[in-house]
Amino acid sequence: MDKRRNMPRALSKYTVREWFRLRPLVDRKNHARYQVRERISLARNARPVLLPAIRDRKALITISFNDVEVIDWQTKLVAINVPGAVHLIADNSTDPTARAAIRDICASAGVTYVPLPSNPWAGRKVDGSKSHGFALNWAWANIVLANRPSMVGFLDHDIFPTEKADPFRLLERAIVAGAVRTAPDGRWYLWPGFAFFHLGKLTTDRLNFGKDWLDGFDTGGLNWGRLYRYLNDVDLCAASHERLPIADDITIDDALSERIDNWLHESCYSTTVHMDPARRQHLLALKRNGTLETLQKFDGIAFPPRLSLGSDTDPVEF
Repeated sequence: MDKRRNMPRALSKYTVREWFRLRPLVDRKNHARYQVRERISLARNARPVLLPAIRDRKALITISFNDVEVIDWQTKLVAINVPGAVHLIADNSTDPTARAAIRDICASAGVTYVPLPSNPWAGRKVDGSKSHGFALNWAWANIVLANRPSMVGFLDHDIFPTEKADPFRLLERAIVAGAVRTAPDGRWYLWPGFAFFHLGKLTTDRLNFGKDWLDGFDTGGLNWGRLYRYLNDVDLCAASHERLPIADDITIDDALSERIDNWLHESCYSTTVHMDPARRQHLLALKRNGTLETLQKFDGIAFPPRLSLGSDTDPVEF
């Protein structure tokens, strides 16, 4: 295997000053430590989950995290608007009460619930993206590769289909599809909150959804070296994307929602944890209420009153 696939930030991108400070060596040491720790934890927690119902089917896997409301809403909307897919919840929650509630929602909805093992970065705000990456890597190895669905899509827990349409249609001519994040130099990766893979067309299944923060890529960025860099333009189908303000008097820099394909992404993590806590909670409440108002327009779906669990907590940033 080409070891450069997992290495951060090309040496040519460092300045002379950074070389004098040995920054390239420090970065590589820290990145290697992150990767080794991840691999050890994944190996220790390897536990293939046998799910015959998803073999050769289209599977949607949501990574949930401590938010009961959004899972309740999402499972209802996916069941109505994406009826041809098998929906699974891979629960990365750190709150035992939230885990129990999400498990109960899945049982009521007839959705498969898979509790994820604890990981080295769970519950740490500074490492939220690493925790998310671990959850995705565990799900890829122990759910996807263990059961071989024909196609798989990874979803964030706060993204909702607002129309009846098959997101896997994006893979009709492509190998991968979804919400694309790009760098100025042309590199790109799929945001793993809306990322789809055609397993029968993949050139490799050795994916790594970890974070390449040194090169400016968040969760899923390490797949540039594993897969994306080897694909042609026709192999990628980029979903349409629109950033939406949550109110007329609030800038997109402070808070936004997103329209990705025909899905609404609440995007609570776009409201930075570094702003004043009171203002952040105000913006998150506005965003959550706006999301509920939009979703309540659907006939035949009963959305219960706002739940306290998950709505007033300060989530780990993914």
